[in-house]
Amino acid sequence: MKVSIGKWATALPALLLATTVSAVSFHRSGMEVGPIEDDATLSSVVRRADGPTNGWGEFDQLIDHENPQLGTFKQRYWYGTQYWNGTGSPIVITTPGEQAADGFNVTYTTKRRLTGLMAEKTGAAVIVLEHRYWGESSPYQELTTENLKYLTLNNSIHDLVYFAHNFKAPFDSAEGATSPEKAPGTFWAIHGSSGVVEAVRDMWTMFTPVQEVMPLNCSRDVSAAIDYMDGVFKTGSRAEAEKLKAKFKLDGLTDADFGQAIENGPWLWQSTQFYTANKDLGGSGVNQFHRFCDYVEGVPPNSTAAVPGEEGVGVTKAVEGYAQWFTESFLPGQCESYGYPEWQGTYNTGCYQNQNASNPQYRDLSYDNPVNRQWNWMLCNEPFGWWQNGAPEGRPSIVSRFVNNKYWTDQCELWFPGGAYGFAQGKTEADLNAWTGGWSELDIPRLMYANGQYDTWREVTVSSSVRPGGPMQSSADANNGTQVRVLAGGVHCSDLYGPNWEANEGARKIADDQTAQMAEWVEEFYATKGRAR
Repeated sequence: MKVSIGKWATALPALLLATTVSAVSFHRSGMEVGPIEDDATLSSVVRRADGPTNGWGEFDQLIDHENPQLGTFKQRYWYGTQYWNGTGSPIVITTPGEQAADGFNVTYTTKRRLTGLMAEKTGAAVIVLEHRYWGESSPYQELTTENLKYLTLNNSIHDLVYFAHNFKAPFDSAEGATSPEKAPGTFWAIHGSSGVVEAVRDMWTMFTPVQEVMPLNCSRDVSAAIDYMDGVFKTGSRAEAEKLKAKFKLDGLTDADFGQAIENGPWLWQSTQFYTANKDLGGSGVNQFHRFCDYVEGVPPNSTAAVPGEEGVGVTKAVEGYAQWFTESFLPGQCESYGYPEWQGTYNTGCYQNQNASNPQYRDLSYDNPVNRQWNWMLCNEPFGWWQNGAPEGRPSIVSRFVNNKYWTDQCELWFPGGAYGFAQGKTEADLNAWTGGWSELDIPRLMYANGQYDTWREVTVSSSVRPGGPMQSSADANNGTQVRVLAGGVHCSDLYGPNWEANEGARKIADDQTAQMAEWVEEFYATKGRAR
């Protein structure tokens, strides 16, 4: 998330390098709409021409900021002004990143999310801006490789700047600036919630925080199960390999596709929040990651078996429990939920056949495709990398080592045949990091980060344990230097959600501290600029 003052006072885009969403073949977690509480939602949402309080509209955004003559497309936005103090007051802008923004206006403009809490404290309005190429903000209906070439990190960043300089707020009578240039001061202050900043090709460290937080018996047994199954694929017969896959109802998949499919167990940690298991706070009532571990340890729902100690149940029972979880709790209905005719059937496995060039996901060029073609483009073209692989040999891994860089990069050519994407043309993650600054300390005043101790994306944030020089620490200059906060026990974007503040005192404190910090920076803006509130 970012925060800005320029023609406005404050603005918050979602994450610093990229955000959100889950694809069939590549999963990640980002900002979510989250629980919707009746006492905190907007009373109504109307189109901007019909009312001045809460509404939505479409902004004429440049298709390519390096070639304005190419024209514009309609970029959706929503706004809430229940805390706004009028002309000259701050504006908080947030984008939920690489996903459709529907629903975010219902929660992120209220004080039950950090954006709304900051708005209430500073007398700001809140704007939710949809990311280019997602939702109804796509320049093109058909996502050919040619049409996707304007979906770049550079254009995405400049969307925010151009919006800030050219947007005429329907709730403000003041005239907006017209300069589209990226000028210093456009964003007065920046807040990054779990901001991923370092592009990394082999991101096996995605699962390091998961291993740190897992119950010890589950961690040991999942690692043992992975080593055993990888061993079957390496040295066993084809009959033994197919028998193992059939236990998971995944017979017929390649070894690597099988490994990626069962990676969904460890991936469940990404969607865990402090409030997840608390129905009173809007959670589901079940921590699905812990349920996964229960299956592995032989104590699925309604089991009367004793919970194993730290020693676990051993590899044989762990594989049986893993398979029972996958076939009972995860696989049923997963593939058919995407809607493709080829993927129909309760136990269909088509959505895991990533090495199959005939997979319908590779042929779906629609802008509202369910498999997130747009995100895969950015992974392959920038390239972000972030391949969520098994750990190197010699250390415990909870993900198959058949899931490796080649497994993912081969898919780039299946998504975008012909090599017209950055990775195939020689671009590297190092090139991208050189341009963005990666996880190095940036010369940007009034920048604050909040990261989760157990966020799966921690190791590509400034709080990474593998960052040169160690995790970034807060600057002694609280007024202008970078501030870094780590939420103990937190995961991805845990500081954003009001229900987390109720469930965890640390989450409440970090939200309050950040809000107070933002309020100080906003006041500094008015004092520095000599402008009245």
